[in-house]
Amino acid sequence: MYKLLEPYGAIVSFLGEALGDNVEIALHDLTSPEQEIVAIANRHISGRSVGAKLSNLSIHYLENKQYMDHDYVINYKTTGVDNKLLRSATYFIKEEGKEFPIGMLCINVNITDYEYMEAVLKKVFGIKDDPDVEFKQDNPIEILSSPLDEMVDKYIKECLFKMGVPSYVLVERLKVEEKIRVVKYLQEKGTFKVKGAIALVAEKLDVSEPTIYRYLKKM
Repeated sequence: MYKLLEPYGAIVSFLGEALGDNVEIALHDLTSPEQEIVAIANRHISGRSVGAKLSNLSIHYLENKQYMDHDYVINYKTTGVDNKLLRSATYFIKEEGKEFPIGMLCINVNITDYEYMEAVLKKVFGIKDDPDVEFKQDNPIEILSSPLDEMVDKYIKECLFKMGVPSYVLVERLKVEEKIRVVKYLQEKGTFKVKGAIALVAEKLDVSEPTIYRYLKKM
């Protein structure tokens, strides 16, 4: 762990205890080549552990230099293990004299039960939804389950459902134009920003890696 991150690492467990087991705290070291998690509390929420890599949305925030104008990003939705709905926030840890952050402290709150109860109460009392500027359903939804394989499988299933493809159809048996649509959907979700995604998707679609690159060039 980068030395300046050590004080943040020390409070991860404390925050996990203080905020309760419904809140996950994760610290990423952005100075390492893998930019992996170096400390985590209440890991049962996302199923991740020390060594897990950055998620697709975190990579997106860094590539778009969110840290230049903001010290943190709050109230965005993510999903954890078993599709738990989470409300998340990320704090960019910066070092004086460096533009790129040295770390990210992430907080993920399980709000699945809250969302359900809120929906029921609104229905009972006839309350209409008010627009929420910061936190609404069309905000980016990040998948926190650490294995890349789980993320790719989830997005492929979502795409096939939207395409109307029956669940019993094997992905590798899709037509070429259907595979291209799947690749396009994965690209829109930022999947290919994650290391190893090209090879994994090629394997699942039963095509070569150069074929995936050809599909991407068509978009």
